[in-house]
Amino acid sequence: MEVKVNTEQTVGDLIEYRKNNFLQVNHEYQRGLRWTDIQKRLFIDSIFRGYSIPAFYLHKVENSAGGHTNTYFDIVDGQQRIDAIFSFSEGSFPLLNPSSDKDFRFPNFVKDNACPWGGKRYEELTDELKDSLASHSVVIYEITTDNENEIRDLFIRLQSGTPLTPQDKRDSWPGNFTEFVLKVGGKTAVDKWYGYPLFKEVSKVNNESGRRTLVAQVFMLYSAVRNRKEFCDLKSSRLDQFYHENVSFNDKSKDTLRFEKLCDVLYQAFSGKPKVPGHHLIHLFLLVDALTEEYVDTWRPKLATSLHEFERRCHEASKAANKSAPDNEYERYWEQYARWTRTNSDIARTIQRRHAFFATEMVQLLGPLKQLDSRRSFSEFDRQIIFFRDGEQCQWCRMHSNDHKVKWEDSEVHHIVPHAKGGPTSTGNAALVHRDHHPKTQSDVDTFRTWWEEHPPIKVGASPGLPPDGTQARFEYKNKIFSGVIEDGRLVLTDDRGSFKSFSTASEALTNTSRNGWRDWQLQLPGSKDWTLAEDWRSKP
Repeated sequence: MEVKVNTEQTVGDLIEYRKNNFLQVNHEYQRGLRWTDIQKRLFIDSIFRGYSIPAFYLHKVENSAGGHTNTYFDIVDGQQRIDAIFSFSEGSFPLLNPSSDKDFRFPNFVKDNACPWGGKRYEELTDELKDSLASHSVVIYEITTDNENEIRDLFIRLQSGTPLTPQDKRDSWPGNFTEFVLKVGGKTAVDKWYGYPLFKEVSKVNNESGRRTLVAQVFMLYSAVRNRKEFCDLKSSRLDQFYHENVSFNDKSKDTLRFEKLCDVLYQAFSGKPKVPGHHLIHLFLLVDALTEEYVDTWRPKLATSLHEFERRCHEASKAANKSAPDNEYERYWEQYARWTRTNSDIARTIQRRHAFFATEMVQLLGPLKQLDSRRSFSEFDRQIIFFRDGEQCQWCRMHSNDHKVKWEDSEVHHIVPHAKGGPTSTGNAALVHRDHHPKTQSDVDTFRTWWEEHPPIKVGASPGLPPDGTQARFEYKNKIFSGVIEDGRLVLTDDRGSFKSFSTASEALTNTSRNGWRDWQLQLPGSKDWTLAEDWRSKP
């Protein structure tokens, strides 16, 4: 096999080769065109910015027939790039415009630079820009061999390098946020990227790329909740966007310094203890951020043991859900938390649901919390719990059968029992309302209190228990009807078939299959003649 390195070729030469059919694709081993329009547009943009292009590998082929010789090149490596160059030269797509294009978010340092080619197709470029593109240098490895197996072996070698992970690509992105994540998450052999002990020693994530991804996810979510009081997706595409938006990240800002302090608080709490899964660490950051701002730090020594108990309950609930353990009292840990670490775990609404439950349960496990002051108003942490617990919905409007979402900045918390009448400043005595709908008159307060006691919200962080005692229940399975009644908070089946803490465990015991009992059992509440599905009863206020 003979290899000739040609450094005198240009992008213009590649265009001419393709236009005159000197470049071909051997479909026996090539995978075909895969690049999206965005990838093509970014690649051409990179050429205009003077970035170097990876080398092209071409197999020189000579065929003879009837005294004539035909010479062409099979593309061994560079098919996607050549197609992007030729397609643009034919006018098939316009380039990205950093100042206005919404298809891709450019960082400020790119937006601030002149981009005369932005948003233009090839035919709209000036002659100077066309010449700049055509004269851009490329490196071509020209391979000559009659042994097709050598070319296939070369192709495999070129394609078999370890692919970059999404985080590896983010690590190469310019800007201060990249530097911050590398420093906190750590990278071997680079002293300045030493890694914080929380992520190196406490986090259960055991690979460097994964740790840096976790750092970026935690900071992005921490920033969204702290500054905008909203949860955000933690998907790879959203992380990419956050990197692009924070090229000018301030690693000395108040939020950044507080983040570093939280890293230290959590490390002190969990140093020498069992390692913490990533999803727990995400919620611990939000929880501890609120606790350190609002409460005396007597909770700190209890943090690790409380999380251990939370994990134990999740484990027991998961075993019961998978039928490897009998019924247990922690079913809500599966329904409200554990199952959501496996399904759509990086979606904003799932993270919000998990966190509302996590925060509520952890506060109970930590024991009584003492506020830093005795103010009458709800703490910032309490307000967050109530805001997400009530589904961001104004409860005064819900009383009037209106679905009215409330923005954080427009929200207020209403004491169900007024503070002046001994009502505690606690989440159990609170309802989310729009500031314009906050009950003011005694009549409105009394009306709302009466309604609330009869129609409490379906709380994100809690799983409703069984219906009231005396409720009749029935379940039909394979043409056989089972019946029972709710007594002392349990479903007691007739014919001495036993009693159960939940509908699901009752259904599973009767059918020997894994079932959602809420969708099996029909209910007749005390004083009612109607039967309703348990799931429908649970979903109503």
